[in-house]
Amino acid sequence: MDNTNFHIPVLKNDSIRELITDTDGIYIDATLGYGGHTKAILEATTDNSRIFGIDKDLDAIDFNNEEFVTEKRITLKHGCFSSIQEYAKNWNIFGSVNGIMFDLGVSSVHLDDANRGFSFSKDAPLDMRFNRTKGKTASDYLNELPEEEIEKILRIYGQEKFSKRIAKNIMKYRENKKITNTLELVNIINKSVLVNDKYKHNATRSFQALRIFINQELDVLKEVLEKSYDVLAPNGRLVLITYHSLEERTIKDFLVFTDEYLSAPRKMPIKPEFMNKMFNLIKKIKPSDDEIKQNPRSRSAKINVLEKQ
Repeated sequence: MDNTNFHIPVLKNDSIRELITDTDGIYIDATLGYGGHTKAILEATTDNSRIFGIDKDLDAIDFNNEEFVTEKRITLKHGCFSSIQEYAKNWNIFGSVNGIMFDLGVSSVHLDDANRGFSFSKDAPLDMRFNRTKGKTASDYLNELPEEEIEKILRIYGQEKFSKRIAKNIMKYRENKKITNTLELVNIINKSVLVNDKYKHNATRSFQALRIFINQELDVLKEVLEKSYDVLAPNGRLVLITYHSLEERTIKDFLVFTDEYLSAPRKMPIKPEFMNKMFNLIKKIKPSDDEIKQNPRSRSAKINVLEKQ
């Protein structure tokens, strides 16, 4: 399957412009996907540059191994970007990386591939794992977790107003039959939501919540923000493309937290004005109207550019 036909990288030009500070530099695409941003990094750098790609999805790694088979500057790794320090040490680039790209959330390839279970518009097994080689599926969790846990997941990670009704109706459904596919869950949600949102499908928030929970997206993001500091060279950059307020909040909380705690030994009584920041937020970028027309997925996207101090 040629995934490049329908995968348009979000905010590609803006993100690459902010990422590349040295055309001879070392860069990591921590969310490789189907290589759209990686290809742009290769095009924007010289033959002296080195590019490293990480992805949880083995299908994406296999695709890119073929796509970049003749490209000597690139190295790919199947794994989670939370292990970025370990990978950087193995690649002998620890403390030397000029920029790291993060395109957060779920890729359009995953949404378009019905078998992955991310889409509420296609009937498919209810999976939702980025890495299908390990861990429980969405179906496993929905059939095992108690009502209170399901309600909490939908409320916290999906900001779903009808989380209690949805969780209660999931439990009722479970009394007779296991929830195994996407449209079963969509039907339960549709019966539970009392007020339809004209801008969003009823299942949008619940599917987002389950995906974030199953893949531990916010925990992994917090972890990698902290770990990236030592991987980067002085003035190295993080370019993060976010898609919802929970990711934005995680980045904002990290910046506040690091300003207060991480730049000095934990128990030293140092006044805040004497503490150095780890990162500065140097830019935020929203998509243009033209970008949104060309790529509707970019509508909710934002770029956060962080620079190491």
